[in-house]
Parts: sequence; structure tokens; C-alpha cells
Amino acid sequence: MSRLTEPSADSDPLQRSHLSTLAADPSHTMLSGLAAIAPRLGAAMAFAGLVQMTFNLISR
Repeated sequence: MSRLTEPSADSDPLQRSHLSTLAADPSHTMLSGLAAIAPRLGAAMAFAGLVQMTFNLISR
């Protein structure tokens, strides 16, 4: 086969790496749980950063 007629790794799902398949699979419980909690986790971390900066400014 020539190079033009061979299926590329991007279009052939059997040749993709396991990690990209795992990341693209929304039914994976750990990844779907992480995606579900990510906005709340980000908001909590931003709030904690604001509290820390406030205490840092107060203690100067």
C-alpha cells in the first residue's frame, strides 16, 4: 500500500493510544466525577485564595 491509501492513526480508532481513548470516554467514572466537581473545586480554591490574601494584607 502506498502512504496515501494507508489509514492514519488519527482516523483509525484501533491505533489510538489508550490515554486519548480514556480521556475521550465520558463513561469513565473517575473522569466524569472529576469533570462534575471541577467548577465547584475551582470556586472553592479561588475563595480560599481570596481569604488567604485578605489575612495576609491584614497581618502586615
